[in-house]
Amino acid sequence: MDEKNFSKYILIIDDSEMIRYISKEVLETKGYNVETASTAEEALLKINNGEKVFDLLIVDINLPKKDGFTFMEIIKTLPKYENVPIMILSADTKASSVLRAIQMGAADYLGKPFDTTEFIKRVEKLIGVPPEKGSFIELKKILKNEINRAKRGNLTLSLIIAQSEKKLNPEILKGIIEKIRENIRDIDTVIDINGNAIALILPLTGAEGAKVVVNKILALMRGKWHFGIATYPANGKDEKELFDFAKQNLIQEITNSKNKTAESKEKKDED
Repeated sequence: MDEKNFSKYILIIDDSEMIRYISKEVLETKGYNVETASTAEEALLKINNGEKVFDLLIVDINLPKKDGFTFMEIIKTLPKYENVPIMILSADTKASSVLRAIQMGAADYLGKPFDTTEFIKRVEKLIGVPPEKGSFIELKKILKNEINRAKRGNLTLSLIIAQSEKKLNPEILKGIIEKIRENIRDIDTVIDINGNAIALILPLTGAEGAKVVVNKILALMRGKWHFGIATYPANGKDEKELFDFAKQNLIQEITNSKNKTAESKEKKDED
């Protein structure tokens, strides 16, 4: 079967750059195809001008100009979006706002700040789980084998997920991966996850050793990168738990970095 026929497309509408970035990365890691918009107007352009129909719309209430409620009213007039679920993701958690959104047809309502695991569960419940891509299947297979080996020998193992802030040209990413392979051990594995994320599996390596590897490969990578680390058995007993912990660790680093950038910008504006 053609995997494209089972792809799930999501549009996130939020005026917060950090929320757009984090939610997009979380969902893309799970195999969803995600686009974002910072305003209702931008979202409507994508909806009206695009050939595909999104499978899910994730909307903030407090948007500039047209708010989330106004956006929902417009969407409900479009025949092709009559049965497309809308999930509200907003800091406005007043009972009146939640009730109004549900009465207008929202399928779910999640408050900010949100737990990424709960966020993913809600999305999966609404539109299902997309098929895993080949790179994820390969990663989980290798990780499972290495965990079994570590378990038998009572050894440690680390997983690093490196995420670029920008989508990379495939040739550039390929070059980065080749450079990393030249600078790590033969027993280590490097896998391209989704075009702007790389996974490294490091047998016989604890958390401190993984941090050393991160510092080592940073010099080989173009642009700004974020890292998430998970170590077996401390952070997970199987491949799923280990991957989820590393991803959560990565998301926390991204959040902290974005918050620092925002604080620095505010301070600069005050000065």
